[in-house]
Amino acid sequence: MSARYCEKCGKETEYKELIKQKPSQYGKSKKQQFNAFLSGFFGGVASPAGASLDLIDRYVVCLECGSKTLDNHGDEFQ
Repeated sequence: MSARYCEKCGKETEYKELIKQKPSQYGKSKKQQFNAFLSGFFGGVASPAGASLDLIDRYVVCLECGSKTLDNHGDEFQ
């Protein structure tokens, strides 16, 4: 585990990382879901390593108070 300053606790605490999938920018209809599939498929072919990184968010969670903070770094998380 790593130590990190927690604003809610006001001190250095241990934390864990949490990865969550971003909500889809596409709707729920079959046509929109098919467009989401095509976008993911062709995005994965063009850049296999970075294809899934734009679909996730990285959070850090304080083990003392449980506060969760979005902690995306770099272009791959934008």
